[in-house]
Amino acid sequence: MDPLYDYFLVPLMRNGWFNPVNSIVYGAVLVVGIWAVFNLLKKTRVPVDRGFFIAVLPFVAFAGVTRTLRDYIYFTAAGNPGFLSSFTAYMQAMQQAAYTYVLSATGNSTLAFVDSYVIAWFPTPGSYAITFMLALFSLFVGLVMREFWGTECWKTMTILGMIFFLANAAIVPVSSFTPLAYIGTVALGWAALFFALGTKRASVLLGSVDKRLSGAVRKMFTPLNSTILSAHMFDATATFFAIALFTTIGGQGYTEQHFLSRGLMPFIGPQVMFLLKLVVVIPVLYIIDTYSDNKQMTRFLKFAVFILGIAPAARNLVRLMVGV
Repeated sequence: MDPLYDYFLVPLMRNGWFNPVNSIVYGAVLVVGIWAVFNLLKKTRVPVDRGFFIAVLPFVAFAGVTRTLRDYIYFTAAGNPGFLSSFTAYMQAMQQAAYTYVLSATGNSTLAFVDSYVIAWFPTPGSYAITFMLALFSLFVGLVMREFWGTECWKTMTILGMIFFLANAAIVPVSSFTPLAYIGTVALGWAALFFALGTKRASVLLGSVDKRLSGAVRKMFTPLNSTILSAHMFDATATFFAIALFTTIGGQGYTEQHFLSRGLMPFIGPQVMFLLKLVVVIPVLYIIDTYSDNKQMTRFLKFAVFILGIAPAARNLVRLMVGV
């Protein structure tokens, strides 16, 4: 038994798959990464504010469309002889298939060469690592622009992020907007509920039942917390509809990649995603609000939680629209 191969390389060859071992390792790396990025922002005097939030959104969108491109190319390349014979053969086949697709879509061999390696290495943890490196590069460009021209960092990052996003979004083979209608409607319903719970009217209604309950609900469903919860329920909604209603262009059903939710689905069904999001995200936000006394750190931790919801949600939605 080769732990590296079994727990890390095989999941990559399955187009991204999670088990307890790689989940723990990736989680530990994520914690270290959050700490390192926060300290980097602190040293470079980049505030975690609305501008930073706006600047990172294009990179999240880039990750979603690029991951979908990877899914599409995996689907088309999986039938090749020897595709899964070894990790090296697998990566070579993915890179070549990605190069061929991007070249046919853009006619640009340089873009096809670079993008083929990005796409080939894009399942988790590659998707997070590559997106992080592009965002970090954009941050450094932004710092240079700020130093010499006085341009705010977030503006430079936003422009570069949009360039990365549009380069791959333009070649995503969307085949249907039906998933957008289904998922968008339900996700907006969840968002409306969360934001409604944070209003004064809801506080008054709940206060007539129990003032302590009213205070706890009002404290939890702030605009920022409601945005984060909405992102995670967007992800849950996309997963629910994918498994319950949709199939790929090859006629196969979708399956959940995370081992915990995958293990619970036979007992509860795909709606377990909604339950898991609520019982995990709400306590996490409560802990951050209760124990973090640094305003910038609180914002950054919540920003990280938001990314963990919106990034897979974007990928899942676009993947359903492509049908792979």
